[in-house]
Amino acid sequence: MATKKALILENSATSKAILSEIFASTGITTDFVEDPEQALQKLAESDLPYLLIVASSNIFHEHPEEFSLRLRIERNYAHTPLVLLTSHHSDADRQFYAVGYTQIYTRAEIGKFKDYVDQFSTRTAYTKQNQNTVIIIEDDLPQQLVVKAILESHYCECICFTSAEEAIEQSENLQPEVLVVDFFLEGKMTGMEFINEIRRTDHPWQNTPVLATTAMDDPARKYEFLRAGANDYLVKPIETIDLTVRVENLIKYKRLLDKVEEQKEEMHYLAMHDQLTGLYNRHFMASQVGGRIREALRHNIPYSLIVADVDHFKKVNDTWGHDKGDEVLKSVAQLLKNAFRAEDIVARFGGEEFVVFLGHCELSHAFSKADLLRKNLHTARPAGLEVTASFGVAALSPECNSFDKLFKYADEAVYRAKNAGRNRVELAAKE
Repeated sequence: MATKKALILENSATSKAILSEIFASTGITTDFVEDPEQALQKLAESDLPYLLIVASSNIFHEHPEEFSLRLRIERNYAHTPLVLLTSHHSDADRQFYAVGYTQIYTRAEIGKFKDYVDQFSTRTAYTKQNQNTVIIIEDDLPQQLVVKAILESHYCECICFTSAEEAIEQSENLQPEVLVVDFFLEGKMTGMEFINEIRRTDHPWQNTPVLATTAMDDPARKYEFLRAGANDYLVKPIETIDLTVRVENLIKYKRLLDKVEEQKEEMHYLAMHDQLTGLYNRHFMASQVGGRIREALRHNIPYSLIVADVDHFKKVNDTWGHDKGDEVLKSVAQLLKNAFRAEDIVARFGGEEFVVFLGHCELSHAFSKADLLRKNLHTARPAGLEVTASFGVAALSPECNSFDKLFKYADEAVYRAKNAGRNRVELAAKE
């Protein structure tokens, strides 16, 4: 991977030590020089452009603006971030910004400067490690090649199409970070129509950032592109810096969006699952069973509920510790997962209590399943311990016609199993 470099103009040994420490953990290599001429020579001789330049006001005899003006006429450094470190803020700060300095920090603001460097070190989206994918949809082949060459020089893998229809055909197979789309394309669809198409809720590229391009500098078209769902807009001829900065920002936006989606999925998973065992939780069970029960009663479909409670679980925790107790619960959960069908809902209701909701299952079949599970649990020795459980089984009926009633009757059967000596299955009492 290419090295990220910063050039620092500083002649104080103490300040050099402080700046070296700030950059040490960022992955940015630093080169120090002690006067502006030496800095300009270093910039000219460097094979790899510096990504950041930091200049201390100490090294300038009178006019810091002279260095920035000379720097900005260099093609490679016309847009490079240039930071001025000074002893204090003054009215001259406005002038320094006007001639090309992008940030100004006083010595007392060294903490803010460190935060800036930390943020700078992580903000670039263009690295060999990331290998971002960009899809270019452009019917002008010379222009397509130019955009492709610029982005590939910034570690982007570019996939090119000349029509929107071609790109859409491949949308199920490709997951780009950014789409660069021209207005006029081969085929029947324009770039505008393409954006309208992919912004549908069921399209794989619905949330993929779009950079729209056009040769016509028409404000009305620009706003129409943005209303259609484009994230940014460029008018040809395209400047390299405009393209790379905008695509980089869209890549970072896509990563942020992906991270938010991952967090949403994780939160949804945590809301529906028991954290220890990975089984569904009470909340998920409650959200699912209502509709199934209504359908079952309407169409006379048999449904049953099994409630299982691990015997003497408090004794396991007290004797072997809570870690051992957790192992037992996880082993019981795995046994339950393996024992039932994918369409059955297996949940942990809390503590040592587990619930299984079985569709298309008569009471007698549910009893047999529970008894087989009881035997398997007894012989499995979860966490190397002799573990048993008591089971209660109830079935849906015109009288027992809600989940609350099913659970109540099955839970009462569990208590009867406990009182009868544990390690047994009891059917719900008939009302």
